[in-house]
Amino acid sequence: MDEASPDRVVVCRAGDERFAVPVTLIREVVALPPLTRIPGAPDSVRGLANVHGTLITVLAGSLLVGHAPNGAGQWLVVLHARRGQVGLAVDEVEDLSSADSARQVDVEHLVRSVLG
Repeated sequence: MDEASPDRVVVCRAGDERFAVPVTLIREVVALPPLTRIPGAPDSVRGLANVHGTLITVLAGSLLVGHAPNGAGQWLVVLHARRGQVGLAVDEVEDLSSADSARQVDVEHLVRSVLG
């Protein structure tokens, strides 16, 4: 099976919750770099990260599973977005799997609701 097919997902963990992000939305996964806080940004925005010379807005992955942002996260899942790229801070990236292995979340809706 092609790794970028629409039914493939990357299974991530935020706290005790697992969720799946469609592989077609993911640009890359990197260790979470240092973040620069954005004054006046909501708690859901963890800050800005410099990834390969590009500034990425980092959102708390815990929002995807209905938890308050907790400041945790060791990995950054960089996603394609309409206005560039956005990142999700997650505790763990577990696996590349089929779509039925974990709860799927609407990442695009989250990005639109937080970033407009």
